[in-house]
Amino acid sequence: MKTRIKKAPITLSRVFPATHSKAGQPTNFQEKVLNKVYMRPGTHKRHTIRANYDWWKSKEEKINKGEMYLSLRSWSAKPYNSHQVEWLKLPKIGLQKITMTYGSDDAYPQAWIDGKLVSIQEVAKGDGLSAEDFVEWFFGSSKSNVFEGVVIHFTDFRY
Repeated sequence: MKTRIKKAPITLSRVFPATHSKAGQPTNFQEKVLNKVYMRPGTHKRHTIRANYDWWKSKEEKINKGEMYLSLRSWSAKPYNSHQVEWLKLPKIGLQKITMTYGSDDAYPQAWIDGKLVSIQEVAKGDGLSAEDFVEWFFGSSKSNVFEGVVIHFTDFRY
């Protein structure tokens, strides 16, 4: 009997969320990931950022051992009210811890990835967004000025 490899699904937004000033406009994340993974010209998205490092750490080990794969998906229509469409399977991922802080006097948040200060512009670009869109995505409607999470890399790139 053939063993079925489990999947670790992660959904990337097709459009900007309702809380963003570009609400409903396309993010083009799928195209940007595929551009990067398949080394196509154009804008790239080499990673995504999520809040739950420990959960993803347990998945990373299984994915990189071949026991699971990362299933990149998008909602077919309205988020949480439509089915998800898988458009890429990744057999390997990389993780880095990220902390972002945004002081009232800061023009942009500061980002530390695995303890190293990285410009928010560079992080935003790797996430497939402009710095302004990235900051609004993570801090626009947030009551907190600190974000702690994980950078999930789709390629071998690391900060």
